[in-house]
Amino acid sequence: MREFLKTGLVLMIITTIAGLGLALVYNLVKEPIEKAELAAKIDAIRFVLTDSVTGNLLVPETEIPEDGKALAKYEWTPMPSEEGIMYSSTTWKGKVQSPAYIFETKDGKKVYVLTGQAVGYGGNVVNVAAFLTTPQGLKLNAIKVMEYSQETPGLGANIARDDIQKRFYPIASEGLEKGLKVNKDAGIIVPSNELQRARDTEGVVQTSDVMTGATITPRAVVNSINTMYEFLKKAGVK
Repeated sequence: MREFLKTGLVLMIITTIAGLGLALVYNLVKEPIEKAELAAKIDAIRFVLTDSVTGNLLVPETEIPEDGKALAKYEWTPMPSEEGIMYSSTTWKGKVQSPAYIFETKDGKKVYVLTGQAVGYGGNVVNVAAFLTTPQGLKLNAIKVMEYSQETPGLGANIARDDIQKRFYPIASEGLEKGLKVNKDAGIIVPSNELQRARDTEGVVQTSDVMTGATITPRAVVNSINTMYEFLKKAGVK
């Protein structure tokens, strides 16, 4: 019995020391991690607020937030949030993270910046997207993929490449209304000179030529975009 008590006491001391050590490490790295995540988010917001055609900012330079306090001024939460999720789509199996943000262009148009996610090959693929109000309806201006760490290297992880992400935007309201799909799911191959037309009129994103053998990851991206668009429509945005 004495040996059992001795062993238990030793184990308790070891686990206590280990727990205190982990807590110390967590406290040391928590703030730098949070700062890095915020900086990455602000960089992504700046990117999607840049006109995907002209390369100019859609909003005045002074409206680009520099820190969390400035970013908070643009927060928009039209639906209640639970555990950081504001909306889940049963159709597209994606989610919209909270909060969203509203900016205003130089000519008075609203720009909605959202963070969406959908399940890829090994976990959630997360991206930030900007939707611009136009007389024809909502237009997807740009996206920036933020998380894809569980996707297969050399296949789905290629979604990190800028030239591949460019395949997903811009998209006019007509294409968004039809529900985006990757070309493999649509059963077609889109010629290189038809990429924009296919996105705008059919909602088809050509990826099979640049992500050979990887369909699940780009499908997660279009599903997250579809989810964000569905969320905006249900929130009454036109």
